[in-house]
Amino acid sequence: MSGAIQYNATDAAQRVIDGLGRTEDVQFSPTQRRLAVAGFHANRIAVFDVEIARVAGEPRVALNEVVEIDSATLKGPHGLCFLDEDTLVVANREGSVEVLAVPAPDAGSDGGAAPRRTVLGGASGQIVTPGSVAARVLDDDTIELLVCNNYVNSVTRHVLDRRRGFVATSDGLLLQRRLEVPDGICFSPDSRWIAVSNHSTHSVLLYDRSRGLGPDREPDGVLQDAVGAHGVRFTFDQEFILVADAAARYVNVYKKEGETWGGTRDPVRLFEVMSPAMFARGRFNPQEGGPKGIDISKDTNVLVTTCESQTLAFFDVDEVVRVAEAPEGRVKRYLQWRLSEAMFNRLGYLARFPA
Repeated sequence: MSGAIQYNATDAAQRVIDGLGRTEDVQFSPTQRRLAVAGFHANRIAVFDVEIARVAGEPRVALNEVVEIDSATLKGPHGLCFLDEDTLVVANREGSVEVLAVPAPDAGSDGGAAPRRTVLGGASGQIVTPGSVAARVLDDDTIELLVCNNYVNSVTRHVLDRRRGFVATSDGLLLQRRLEVPDGICFSPDSRWIAVSNHSTHSVLLYDRSRGLGPDREPDGVLQDAVGAHGVRFTFDQEFILVADAAARYVNVYKKEGETWGGTRDPVRLFEVMSPAMFARGRFNPQEGGPKGIDISKDTNVLVTTCESQTLAFFDVDEVVRVAEAPEGRVKRYLQWRLSEAMFNRLGYLARFPA
């Protein structure tokens, strides 16, 4: 596949990769030296020491030391993000949102991690079936955390105090209108925009934070035609947004084409991240088989993707966004077919397995 990067892994790292099973969100640490992956069914988080460099312009990836977090509080870990090099927030689909200390690599593959703080969402219990999380630093002592609550269709906001062990000093409902199974979330690099992927509407909603937010706020922009919209990331030049399509073999590529991300956009490219055979291996239902988590290494412009049949894969972002290779008409015709197929398959699946 174009842009694919072969990675080297130590024996210990490869054993962990092979045992993770279904993977969900993935994220590089602030220094880009660690890579955390959520093992959904294994109820574990793998944190790899990663080295990424460009040699003669070509990216190289090495996974070295590794530690697994196996806290008893991990129950369907789905989303995660780093607060700093040694602290992770984990959203448990079947539990709560936890702030966890990341053990040192020499803790080995059985490293445990006691929760530093359970994020409760305040007295109103606003956190329900949490899926993905995103954080940004407000100042040296304060962090803003956003949580996608998948099956109650909301995004909540929590302010964490680093000095007090990341206790939540405030909680509130941030976004709700038009959300239908919000499955992924991120800030733009300049923090102006929030992107929220919606699994059931095959779209990503974009919000301009300079205009204020609230539960009744309409989105400023919409990215269309992501059949199983999941992980979402802005490129660091903020010219593109990449969306993992869990129901296809692709990462959808969207281009800004203007001063803001306002308005409605179709993908300008469908970037293949797995072979048809690899996709079929994970195709347990119409919503699965494709990439789930994605992230981009800031310093080296490398994309990482996760899914059950292809635990980890790396790609050169410069190749991902080469949009001239995908004629617009062909993309639109393919998407129309994929969406029709998704609706047909989903109706058949629901008929066999009603809620």
